[in-house]
Amino acid sequence: MRKFLLVILLLFPFKEPMAQTVEEATHMLDVWLEAQKDYNDLPSLSVSFINDQKIIYARSFGYANPNEKREATPDTLYRIASNSKLFTSLAIMQLRDAGKLNLRDPIKKYIPWLNIKQKYPLSDVISIESLLTHSSGLPYEPNLGYWSYRDGYPFPDLEDLKKGTSNLETLYRAWEHYQYSNLGFMLLGQVVEKASGMSYEKYVHDHIIKPMGLNNTYTNVNPKKHGNDLAIGYGALDRKRQRMEVPFVDAKATTSAAGVSSSAKDLAKFLMWQIRTYNGAGNKILNQNSLREMMRPHAIHADENMDVGYGFRTNYRNGKNYIGHGGVYVGFTSQVTIEPEQKIGAVALMSTHDLPPKQIVDRMLDIFGSVLKDKKLKSSADFIEYQGIYDQQPWGDEDYIMQWGDHLISFPLSSENPMASMTKFRHIGGDKFVRLRSDGGEADVMTFLRNDAGKIIGYKDQSDYITKKN
Repeated sequence: MRKFLLVILLLFPFKEPMAQTVEEATHMLDVWLEAQKDYNDLPSLSVSFINDQKIIYARSFGYANPNEKREATPDTLYRIASNSKLFTSLAIMQLRDAGKLNLRDPIKKYIPWLNIKQKYPLSDVISIESLLTHSSGLPYEPNLGYWSYRDGYPFPDLEDLKKGTSNLETLYRAWEHYQYSNLGFMLLGQVVEKASGMSYEKYVHDHIIKPMGLNNTYTNVNPKKHGNDLAIGYGALDRKRQRMEVPFVDAKATTSAAGVSSSAKDLAKFLMWQIRTYNGAGNKILNQNSLREMMRPHAIHADENMDVGYGFRTNYRNGKNYIGHGGVYVGFTSQVTIEPEQKIGAVALMSTHDLPPKQIVDRMLDIFGSVLKDKKLKSSADFIEYQGIYDQQPWGDEDYIMQWGDHLISFPLSSENPMASMTKFRHIGGDKFVRLRSDGGEADVMTFLRNDAGKIIGYKDQSDYITKKN
């Protein structure tokens, strides 16, 4: 019977939770993210959340260096992988606005050594714009096997990149298909150097990183920071629940596609700059119109829930537009996203790559987004004594019960989406709470149990006695 009830509750969760406070949302994320770290054996996870120009949440879980038990912090550095492409795209747009390039320029104008065979004679040229939108027809990577640990991660320098493109040909006509391409952004790094007369690293530092006040962001991080300021990266879990440790890898010529390192707090500053500029208050680095041009759709159809701009991607969910990018590097994953209308944004960084950071970011946006929209400051009830982890074995693992506005809620700590798997309870007197159905109607009664000292030790749910673990 209990197993049947659990299935019903998961299929029909309470869909419209009442308004709750920022403190309750913060607590939910604290316990859920800690559980996600444990259930997925994550070495480390760092997150941040912004409300306009304020960081309202910045947390880390796990160890940046498990070997030395060095705890991760919101200032811990991670390789942000393809989120580096946002910095490259900004550099291109700055140079466009300065009159040093045109987005319709063929890339051969800036990279004379490039000798990729155009397979389709009637194709449009491979332009800067087509690289920005992954619509050039170029393959995903140059003809180089640098992602494999078996070869020691031989990331290419410029000479290797030249060799790795000398025998390539296009996959499609330009603007015919969306084809994600690290190669395209490696080439854009070369365009930045040619158009600016500076190295890619120096240009991005002097024109983007430094003016934004990103004091903990690096285009090519010092290897001495590995295991100290920079988290150690790890591979996927194997069947023994173990992970391979990844050594420091120099990005070299891939820096403009995947080489930037940053922290949860610095990337929160990056998102706050985006919010400011999107709304016309941060034009020193890039003007509002140019940033909005970057964020709006430009590419051919990529996915029914995603459009591609210049570097940025827009995902559509629950009637809202979420703008950002994700990234996967050797041993690292990242996601940054803003919702510009509500002026909120989230960052998730992990030192491994088998749990999608977008899943973490989406949950943060959902949980905090509803709180900030409703602007409820305080709950009228006080149910803190019931709050904690409850043992659901053998039917499940751990449920968490907590206050949520003027109600109690429970959700499985192993859940990928605590909001969607939430069950809600209304207080009916004493230690009794009634479960609410998805339509708001009442179901069965849950009675909390106390020991002789008056402390909550569990609850009775129909014929089951559930023990409180903490």
